[in-house]
This record gives sequence, C-alpha cells and structure tokens, in this order.
Amino acid sequence: MATKNRGILKSFFETGKRPIQEEFENLIDSQLNIEEDKASEADAQNDQIDNKYLTPKTVKKSIETFATVKKVNNITPDSNGNIVVTNVSGTASSITGTISKNQVTGLENDLNNKQNVLVSGTNVKTINGQSIVGSGDLSVSGPVKLIGVLSSNFTLSNSNTSQNAFPPSSDAYTLTANKTYFFKGKFLITNGSISHTTAMGWVATTGLNITSMEYVVQIFSSALNGISTSSSVQVSGVANKVLNATSSAVTTTIEFEGVLRCTTGGVLTPQLAFSAAPGGTNQMKVGSFIEFTEIGSDTVQTVGTVN
Repeated sequence: MATKNRGILKSFFETGKRPIQEEFENLIDSQLNIEEDKASEADAQNDQIDNKYLTPKTVKKSIETFATVKKVNNITPDSNGNIVVTNVSGTASSITGTISKNQVTGLENDLNNKQNVLVSGTNVKTINGQSIVGSGDLSVSGPVKLIGVLSSNFTLSNSNTSQNAFPPSSDAYTLTANKTYFFKGKFLITNGSISHTTAMGWVATTGLNITSMEYVVQIFSSALNGISTSSSVQVSGVANKVLNATSSAVTTTIEFEGVLRCTTGGVLTPQLAFSAAPGGTNQMKVGSFIEFTEIGSDTVQTVGTVN
C-alpha cells in the first residue's frame, strides 16, 4: 500500500474497471485521517514533518517555535502577545498613524503645564540690547573704567621742570579710539616751602588724538593741617596750566573733573610742574587717584532716556 496522487487514484475507478484491494488501500492511505494524521505538540515543533495537519493548538505551538518575536526596549511579549512599556529610549525615523495626546498617559497634563513659546523681546528680556535666545555667551559688563590709586607715597623731583605726577606703575591711561570719557581725580601733594606756582597737564602718546578736553580744577594750599586758600581754574586741552598764584604753603590739594573726547586711541599721562624748585621733600601722597570712565562714542550727547 502507498499514497498516490489524484490522477492515479482516479484511474482505478474508470468506467468498466473493478478496483482491487490494494487500490482501495492506496485510496485510503492517500487521504487525510482525522484520527491518525493530526500533529501532536511535538510534531508541531518538528520542522522535518511534512504530512501532519495542525489544529489551532498546534498552530500556536508551531508559531511559538519558529516565529521570531521582536522585543521592545528588551521586553519580550507575554503569553498573550502583549508588551507593557514603561520607559522608551532611542528615536524613531517615522511614526505612521495618529496618536492623540489623551491616549498617552500623563501627556496631556504635562503639555498643559508647559510654558508658552518664549519670544525674544516679548517674554524673554534682552541684556544690553542683546537677545539671550540662541547659543554662545553674552558679554555683560558695566562702563569701562581706568583707575589709578596710589597705595604709597610717590616722591616728586625737587625741580621746576614738568614731571609725571604718578609712578610708572599707574601713570599710563590707555584710551580707546572714538570714545568719550568722564575723568576726575585728586592730587594730595606735600612740598617744600620755597615760593612757587603749581601747574598740571597731560602728555598724549602712541597716536592718541584728543579732539576736546575740558575740565575744571580747584586747588587748595595750606600749611600742614592748616586752613587752606583755594582757587578754581577752567582748563582746555592737555597743555600745562598754572593753577594758583605763588605760594610757600607746604601742602597742596588739586581736585579736577571734566570730559575728554578722542578719535584715535593712545596713552595719556598726568603731569605736574612747579615754577621753582620747592625745596624739601616733595611727594604725591597715598590716596591720590585718577579715574577715566567711558560713556560712549566720541560724539555721544546722551546716555539713557534724555528728553
């Protein structure tokens, strides 16, 4: 007995023929038998068997054996094929279909609590006119100041020639091109008792071009710890300007304040000149200072809102 294909089996029963026992056996063996040909669970997991039929139960076993089950975030589906995802990492190149925000647990509430889109100049302030939106750093600083303050007495020469008022460590003020500066200072001077006048001025070097320098000076002369006499002088430019009448007072205080404008940058150095050598020990005393504060371009007229 053996299994035969349909053409051979049909030939056994052609008109006028009488099938024999073996042909009937071949017919029976070539048909599916519900009792004998059902695949067991073991048969369903054996990929070498090709003559058994599968029931729903054995189909499931066959799929569990041979199908490749994908994992999500390294999570394997449960016995019902479900996956519970609590944390999703990575990115997706595309998502098809539509997902409503209320279908994602907590998403709608999170979105409702988010801040509105930030807009530069509307709900994001600027710093010195620069938006803080974007990458990189913002440079935040106040007005540029140049300050020299003596921390010890500086010895002045006993002569009647121009000399630097401050020591080399604090006598060169580098000004920037196309700027306007407020400047002020105070000189605390002790000098000999030989009668003399006192003048102050400035030396511009390294290309500094000052288009205007206007300031007011007040000078006080007195005996040490004595009552002083004073005078005021309005000064234009950098040249030495005599500030007082001849005096033999041994202390001199000079206060000055004004505005300077320059078109090219360079170095400005303060100077003093006595009309005669004062004699004795002459000093620029500790606490004397000079300050330059940049306020804008060389043509600035207002800073801030000025009507």
